[in-house]
Amino acid sequence: MKTSYLFILLFLVACSSQKGSESRRGEAPENVSKSSFKKEKVLLPQEIKDYIADQTKSESPALQDESLDRYSSDELKKLEGTKDPLMAISLSCSKGDYEAGFSLASKNYNRYQKIPGYWTSVANCHLLQGNQRKALLFYNKAIEVSPGYIPALNNIGVLYSRQGEDQKALIAFDKANKQSRFTKSPRYNLARLYLRYGLAEMALPYYQGLLNDSPNDLDLINAVAHCYFIMSDYQKASAYFSKLPAKMLEKAEFGLNYAMTLKKLGKSKEALALIDKMEKPKSKAVQDYYAQISTVIGVKP
Repeated sequence: MKTSYLFILLFLVACSSQKGSESRRGEAPENVSKSSFKKEKVLLPQEIKDYIADQTKSESPALQDESLDRYSSDELKKLEGTKDPLMAISLSCSKGDYEAGFSLASKNYNRYQKIPGYWTSVANCHLLQGNQRKALLFYNKAIEVSPGYIPALNNIGVLYSRQGEDQKALIAFDKANKQSRFTKSPRYNLARLYLRYGLAEMALPYYQGLLNDSPNDLDLINAVAHCYFIMSDYQKASAYFSKLPAKMLEKAEFGLNYAMTLKKLGKSKEALALIDKMEKPKSKAVQDYYAQISTVIGVKP
């Protein structure tokens, strides 16, 4: 049976976030005159933390210190009211309040103009808003301010991935990863990209390394399980799938390949029971895969 990789890819692309800024209402930084502001001390990169320090408990904590993508809406609410300008930019844009985000950016231009994370935050806002050309411009500005700046390189890969230019995305992720083997987002995105093309053997070491650091991260457990599923190592796949919460496995995009794994291990009754509990998928692609797996497992129409 040909495996569909669609259900192995429902993970968020890790878009590295940096801390934000304030500005005049509704004006993007490229539209604001420097003379509009009073003289302020220009901050230097070493004066700014380059990670998200405001941790909250999460089911997917592996990349939480690098990306707001790993926070749920409830978790993001706990970060509101931050006095960190770059975080405030990121939070505003993550909620779709781009006017507030760009306003904060303009207000803090003078102080943060030499901080690569500032330009990355502005770029992220443009990317979220769908302005990919502007996003690329500001990511490149971040790299101009700090050559080899990992979050900007990583997010250029995210941008290319969203455009369907996976070769360019791979180059950007790989370049970001080579700048520092300890940064997690590029490794996560490299693994996700390899898995998109069914290259589980190449994806697994990245996912496994991340999981070793965050053994309770549900997205990573799911990813490792799917890698072993593609590699036809059903015993190991089952060991990882079984670590996922029952509610998660009752969603077709997570549970279908576990059901198939159980079938391959000769546990047809357990596979049928899992399919029986599963929510009916709404996506046409998932519906097709659901029908395919159900037929193989022996679900009666």
